[in-house]
Amino acid sequence: MTIYEQIQCAIEFIENNVSENIKCAETAAESNMSERSFINYFNCVTGFSFKQYLMKRRLSRSLELLCDDKFQVVDVALESGYETHESFTRAFRKEFGVTPVEIKNNPAIRTGLKTTEKLQLIKEMYMGVIVKKLPQMNALTFSALAPQSEDKALGAMNEWLNSKNLSDAPRRIFGHNIDRNGNISHNPENEGYKVFLCLDNFDKIDTNGAHVEIIPAGTFIATGIEGSFEEDPSCSWIVEGWQRMNKMAEEKNHKIKQPARWFEEQLEASKPGNMRLDLYIEIE
Repeated sequence: MTIYEQIQCAIEFIENNVSENIKCAETAAESNMSERSFINYFNCVTGFSFKQYLMKRRLSRSLELLCDDKFQVVDVALESGYETHESFTRAFRKEFGVTPVEIKNNPAIRTGLKTTEKLQLIKEMYMGVIVKKLPQMNALTFSALAPQSEDKALGAMNEWLNSKNLSDAPRRIFGHNIDRNGNISHNPENEGYKVFLCLDNFDKIDTNGAHVEIIPAGTFIATGIEGSFEEDPSCSWIVEGWQRMNKMAEEKNHKIKQPARWFEEQLEASKPGNMRLDLYIEIE
């Protein structure tokens, strides 16, 4: 399961319980994630914090209820998860610039208001592989050569994060193999590894001590994998992930873009000792 599928589970849970007093922790559990990891990835993937998205969906849904003659404003407030008419009115005015009473008296006003619709993160999925457009992303990169190139690159990244007091900052971590010249490599017997650290509020971060790059936008196929090097030294779980994507691309007539651009994204594993990754390869 990819991170997008997990966050989509959270979105479905929110939609099904939007009028209930749902908490971040229980929504994270529905997504099979720790609360810390969920907070990070919900923000990075959707652009909203959990609290923001829940509030915006409640208020957007309340617009429909206000236009229903069966509901009074106080009823809509309670149905939208607010304990009082007053707190609902304050949040509503802040979001839309008008009051619930104004909408109730003149439903036509609703037409010009900007609402937040339910997010749909996955548009196409087949054989456990999804098609996903990645936006252009600013990244800080950390590279290292063999031996233990990946461990050294990640170590340099963590050292930089600690030096900037950014250890808890929302982030996404991508990476791929490189050759001795720093170019992307498709050879499993790689000479090096490059980490791409994508942080929230990038323009406000002191990037001194790290190399800044732009990851161009693109359309990718992606799948999730998880396994243990100790339990499976042959790494068959990684090979199977790439094979699954290649088979999906072949059956759905997706052409791999050349030169091939690929990434793996590091995610929270389901149990200690495991490694969990989302694999990406760019398509035309």
